[in-house]
Amino acid sequence: MLKEEEEYRKSDNDPVVSPVLPDGCSSAEKHSLKISDKALNQELHMGAEYTALHLIPSPGAIPRIPGVDIFGMTLPLNGVAGGDLITYVNFQDRFDLDARIQNASSQGREDIVQGLQKLRYTGGVLVADVAGHEFIDAMRALMLHQAFHTAAQYEMDLNGEITVRLFEQVNTRFLKSKTLRSPVTERDSAAFITLIYGEISHTGHFRFVSAGHPPPLVFSREYDRFVEITPDRLISYPPIGLQPGEDHADARHYELALGYKKRYTVNDLNLMGRGDILFLYTDGLVDAFSRFTLEHFERTVADYKDCSAREICKVVLDERDTVQEQADDISLVVIKRR
Repeated sequence: MLKEEEEYRKSDNDPVVSPVLPDGCSSAEKHSLKISDKALNQELHMGAEYTALHLIPSPGAIPRIPGVDIFGMTLPLNGVAGGDLITYVNFQDRFDLDARIQNASSQGREDIVQGLQKLRYTGGVLVADVAGHEFIDAMRALMLHQAFHTAAQYEMDLNGEITVRLFEQVNTRFLKSKTLRSPVTERDSAAFITLIYGEISHTGHFRFVSAGHPPPLVFSREYDRFVEITPDRLISYPPIGLQPGEDHADARHYELALGYKKRYTVNDLNLMGRGDILFLYTDGLVDAFSRFTLEHFERTVADYKDCSAREICKVVLDERDTVQEQADDISLVVIKRR
């Protein structure tokens, strides 16, 4: 959180934390204001709990894919709700794939039929990180959650799959959206979201799009370490909300302080062997200044590589907490080929 914002929220001008009572108020009026302030704080607490419930998916939302074990966790810095988001696309549960296949077949859309058939054994995972870790950033993450799933519904209706067009639309939506900016201060002009969205199949094939997010890590059970991934398979684009797409119809309506971005493309990775593990995470887990380094991360995974995705996720987060005090929201998704 920016220093100016922190000072503002702690000042006497904040109507929630410390209301200013007008001169000349009667005792009854002052009492009424205090009651209203207490009620408002209760409402805000309930709102925070509601937001937290929707930013952390239930275990039942995790895609069930033959031969693949998935588990993820988010640890908000404030203990309730922050700017990190994990959400899944369980295609088998969210969509009636049989009905959609039948409908596409009746229209002669064999390309859509083939794509829908693949989704029987595929699951989607979105990990996002809104700049900041306050409750207001949790609200922005919740807005992203709703925008993503609404757009995913349209994508499935139009194309029978999720395409990069979804992320072009989300980027444009947040580019000039006031909901991505802090209502506390107009100085928050550099607000943005990093995200990675990928789909894992039962064969271990992982296709993903990245917008300024930390790259995925692949742990090889055979070599007992993280494997190097060539840069051409880790192509990333600017974070959401910073630059318009160069071929967007309304691109000329936006300021060009940072220029245009190229159109999103899809990367491909493969979990080649049984026991290989893919990690998606936010920068609160590992960054350039963290004492919990990639080498430490790698040793921890090596010691617990035969455990379930849930157990690996929890032990990595526990080890991270042991090594260094948490200073940011932390999210981790573990995808293991069984």
